[in-house]
Amino acid sequence: YESHKVTEIEVTGNTMLTDDEIIKEVCTGPLGLGRNSLYLSFKYRNREVTGIPFVEKMTVDILTPTSIRITVYEKALAGYVNYLGDNMYFTRDGTVVEASEEKVSGIPEVTGLKFDHIILGEKLPVENPDIFERILDTTQLLEKYQLDIDRIYFDSDNNLTLFYGDVRIDLGQNDYVNEKLSALSYILSKLTGRKGTIDLT
Repeated sequence: YESHKVTEIEVTGNTMLTDDEIIKEVCTGPLGLGRNSLYLSFKYRNREVTGIPFVEKMTVDILTPTSIRITVYEKALAGYVNYLGDNMYFTRDGTVVEASEEKVSGIPEVTGLKFDHIILGEKLPVENPDIFERILDTTQLLEKYQLDIDRIYFDSDNNLTLFYGDVRIDLGQNDYVNEKLSALSYILSKLTGRKGTIDLT
């Protein structure tokens, strides 16, 4: 038992859950066997770890008798909507994959979408499903330019507005969004604690 006691654990690919949270989910077993490389090798042979919030799957590789690597493949979240007190996270095609009270850093809230119900595992029932591609493009650009936006809003004409604290940033339609967000990246840090509107339409 001592010669196969895991003392080194490498966790890669996780951004939404901490290393400790991932390790707690993977290294479980009776009588302390969750930290035994022989047990883990048998437990996860040809099997992926699923059913973890925000995680598509995880794989476990035994590197040495005392070290393992956990590789995390997270769900590609585009945003979330608040519904009946829960944050409903959806993917690039609008499929709702998680319901949680927690707010995940880097995943913006999306408001202005019209729907009358939400079912986990199904697409958000909005009038224009093309809006999800635009949401994904926007969130990817926000990540590219390291813009920590609080909320994304679409009005009835699909004009895009971002909110950063008490600052409103009007972007308008889907024209030159890359250029607009590039310009915003130079000034956003100077707006902390300020109020007002930036018109980038």
